[in-house]
Amino acid sequence: MTKARDLANGGFGLVLVKPSSVVNGTDNGKGTVSFSAASSVSLNGVFSSTYDKYLFQYSFAPSGAINVLFRFRVAGSDNSTSNYYYGGMSSGWSAGATTYYNSGSGQTSWLMMPTAGGAENNGSFIVNDPFSSTKKSHVFGNWTRANNADTALTGLVFDATTSFDAFSFITSSGTITGTVSVYGYNK
Repeated sequence: MTKARDLANGGFGLVLVKPSSVVNGTDNGKGTVSFSAASSVSLNGVFSSTYDKYLFQYSFAPSGAINVLFRFRVAGSDNSTSNYYYGGMSSGWSAGATTYYNSGSGQTSWLMMPTAGGAENNGSFIVNDPFSSTKKSHVFGNWTRANNADTALTGLVFDATTSFDAFSFITSSGTITGTVSVYGYNK
């Protein structure tokens, strides 16, 4: 396929997706959402049939030692069914230690990152097929803490056939300040 034909069919690579609305945050007009001292932030109207895969880029500054969780949304409401599964590994940079973890049973959200001592976290992850009525899977994710205390790789699955158009980041307690951008992979 030629470059001209690829561009006529939507271009190459990733496209920043602009949410239709944001709860507890502000869209910069292009799709990057910032939020400040929020216990949750939701991006509505992000997923559609236009893309099958989405790349998330985010940065969080937590108010303390809290967990940041991910939930899918549909029609303006979070999905808190017990269909979220996750497993992965984390590694302590300074100690060189590695810990493996697995949720073992259905959860009501995905653990995106445990935070410690209010250190800034940033990372990325990919979600496959959130809009279609197939199993949802978070293929790969990673995050790092600003003080280099740990890094992690994780794999996630949503085990149900539900079509989602949105998502939320939620804190276990306290608040987060940061940014998130979602990119659709061109088909």
